[in-house]
Amino acid sequence: MHGISTLNPLDNRQHTAGRGDGSKNLCFALISGLLLGLPWVFPPLWFLIFIAWIPLLRLEEMLRHRANPYLVFNYALVSFLLWNLLGTWWVSRTHLVGAMLIMLANALVQALFFWLVSRVRTVLSLSLLLPFVLIWMGYEHFHELWDLAWPWLNLGNALATAPGIIQWYEYTGARGGTLWIILVNLAGLQFYTTCRHGATGSRILAGAGVLLIFLVPVCLSWNIFENVCEGEESLPFALVQPNLDPYTEKFAPEKQARHLDAFFRTADALCDAQTRFLFGPETLILQQMDENDPGSSPHFRRLQNFQKKYPQLNILLGVHSFEKLGREDRVPGSRYDRQKDFFYEAFNSALFLPPGSAAQFYHKTKLVPLFERMPFVQYLSFLGKYSLELGGYTGTYSNREARSAFETPDASMGILPIVCFESIFGPYCARNLPGQKGFICMITNDGWWKNTPGYQHHFNFSRMRAIECRRTFIRAANNGISALIDARGMVIARTPWWQEATLKGEIPLRKGLTFFSRHGDFLGRIALFSGIFLCLYAGIRNRFGSK
Repeated sequence: MHGISTLNPLDNRQHTAGRGDGSKNLCFALISGLLLGLPWVFPPLWFLIFIAWIPLLRLEEMLRHRANPYLVFNYALVSFLLWNLLGTWWVSRTHLVGAMLIMLANALVQALFFWLVSRVRTVLSLSLLLPFVLIWMGYEHFHELWDLAWPWLNLGNALATAPGIIQWYEYTGARGGTLWIILVNLAGLQFYTTCRHGATGSRILAGAGVLLIFLVPVCLSWNIFENVCEGEESLPFALVQPNLDPYTEKFAPEKQARHLDAFFRTADALCDAQTRFLFGPETLILQQMDENDPGSSPHFRRLQNFQKKYPQLNILLGVHSFEKLGREDRVPGSRYDRQKDFFYEAFNSALFLPPGSAAQFYHKTKLVPLFERMPFVQYLSFLGKYSLELGGYTGTYSNREARSAFETPDASMGILPIVCFESIFGPYCARNLPGQKGFICMITNDGWWKNTPGYQHHFNFSRMRAIECRRTFIRAANNGISALIDARGMVIARTPWWQEATLKGEIPLRKGLTFFSRHGDFLGRIALFSGIFLCLYAGIRNRFGSK
């Protein structure tokens, strides 16, 4: 009849289901967020990361053809907000507003890239494998390079507490772990789908595929683990963990002289004529030290006087340092000393003082967004003064890299310095690794987060860096955990958390560069460039394909 339309019963059922499945979709999103976050809350639950994506991937499959193209983004944002909340809530112990901004920004970026995965594979009619691998791994690589870098939740980091199964990180870095996790999750999704709709034979085959993808890297790792040899030479060291509360003690100006006195007393009791290295934590010396004239600092002169008592002693510890700038040499984020009328760059630095040689300074260049350096300050210089307080400092640090490693005067030994937050950036650390014999030394202050999962996971990142570079790893912390970690990521010795403590022992020296140190994050670079091409191609097809 004219003027009367008919309604397809199947269309009606689909429309009704579409209105009623919101709670089910939300449940899928929350389950994925919970499974993604738990390995960062309870590190021994690392294995959950291998099934964490399956509910969200299943949800994407159900929603990607809906009329609203942003449904996938919306539910992904819910999932990633929960992941970020569980994985990094402890940042709020330092600054609540800063933590909220970091978590929200990170979740938005993650949701955007997952939405891109869904749109690209829908437009190009692809399976999930290619766009998910390329775009997500490319995102992780990119997320270590820009001013809002926050790679704490990169997937490969979830395996930090299981060094025995990731020994092959010396070839791929943590990005290889990301690839492995994605492949196992995709295989798990296929197994789930097959169990619902496939025959028994297909289920067995899909299950065998999941086990194969999971077990092959594990077996390879065990084989590598058994064949890693320690260095032929080792040197005596001493390490002091002062255990100063960063909120009430460490940065109190009236207490700083007393704290330094205590450090030297403890070091004097530890060192002897055979001690070759003395280590102290990040920002042990708070009074700014002029890098062009360190002798003008009374604290530097005190280090020199202490060193004279032990002629073979090399000292490595954390300081605040600066370099003066001419008015015409000002850079974004530089500071101005009103009393002395000069501009300068301020650095969170590691100081290396070899016996009978000039001091060497290494600048922390991977700075905590919002706290140590305002994002995009090089383009919007007025933002520099708005950074949040951290470490007794306000204002933006400079991230200018003056040197990438320390060397002994005869260049026979190289030391890779890492300052706190930098330990999250595996490719950056491996890139700076010197080829001659030596070790890695990290200085840090993990007391900002109190007794939370934050300091525990930060400690486990050190084990990954040792594997990637195949070097002994010395970790000198203010509040703990200080440790000696071998080249396989196994802990040889460690201090208790939140206790004044010392370590004394021998540092095994190793030389040479791993495949990852030589080639860097090649998986991430390939994925980033390929993912960009795939997104551009999908955009062109979406815009002009119908024509």
